[in-house]
Amino acid sequence: MLETVVIVTKTLLGISLVCLLAGLYRPWYVLWFLSSMNRLKVIKYYGGTSMLLAVLLFLLNYISD
Repeated sequence: MLETVVIVTKTLLGISLVCLLAGLYRPWYVLWFLSSMNRLKVIKYYGGTSMLLAVLLFLLNYISD
């Protein structure tokens, strides 16, 4: 069960990092649903999500050992 959560967290972290990089290149790619798009919003949405998932992954790895 815990392995599944770790795999899902890794997958979501990877997607979030790819979206972060794509959004830093062209914010419209990942923020198409907002009326105003800029790189700061990309960092807020996808950078914050990436950091949260990285901390969660670290805690899950710490618990499973």
